[in-house]
Amino acid sequence: MDDSVLHDFTQPDQLSDLTLIVQGTNLFVHKSYLAEWSGVWRRMFLEDYGNPEEAKEIFLSDKKLNEITELLHCIYATQKPISEENVSYLLELSDEYEIERIKKRCEEFLLNQERSIQSLYLAQKHGLKILFKVSFEFAKTRTVEELESSSEYKLLDKDVVIKIYSEKVNMMRNYANDLRQSESRLEITCDKLKVEKENMKRSLQLVQDIWTTPNKRCYKHITEEKFDFSCSDCNDKVRWEIRRLCVEGQHVRVYFPSQSKHKK
Repeated sequence: MDDSVLHDFTQPDQLSDLTLIVQGTNLFVHKSYLAEWSGVWRRMFLEDYGNPEEAKEIFLSDKKLNEITELLHCIYATQKPISEENVSYLLELSDEYEIERIKKRCEEFLLNQERSIQSLYLAQKHGLKILFKVSFEFAKTRTVEELESSSEYKLLDKDVVIKIYSEKVNMMRNYANDLRQSESRLEITCDKLKVEKENMKRSLQLVQDIWTTPNKRCYKHITEEKFDFSCSDCNDKVRWEIRRLCVEGQHVRVYFPSQSKHKK
């Protein structure tokens, strides 16, 4: 957003009725607007002062000028967007002053950013339930080294850390179960392939024996010792016998689908 369109709180207008004094700078604001957004400010005007008209100046001695100004820009009509630069302290201020709408906008901003341990920490610290859920799912998939290298990881509650490691253990247990099931399926497949290998070896031997088996020749050469390759009848019988053996071996193709498809 172009800073030129933002409200200048250092300049009073005809309706400003409250001055926030931060680091020696006067910020001219409107009680009704602050009270609408913040439960803390509303109680301050109605309870601490008794009469809202009595509240003229409020010293914010422990606050930074740029952070309070940024907060005001976000709640006033200009609605300055949440960014990486302001989201952390806007969450702090929205908690302190009970500004739920700013808090929700901060969560929506973080939900659209890349997941990180920092987002999990912010979600935990400020009670952002949706962000906590998605950030926790991210955290449990990180390695131990990745987790421990994050400065925000050390700030997480012990219960959250324990839950992360518990989920990681469950993930490893599920992965181990998947590996065992895969191993069992592979063992079954290997046993089947071993059987098929032996069947194929026998089939190949039968093919090789055709030329030396007399009853596989035609009636004219059935008594001859050697196979007559010039005889068309003998060759026809051999081709028929090989075709029969190949048909019997069709079930082997289930293990070699790509090769079978290519041959077809």
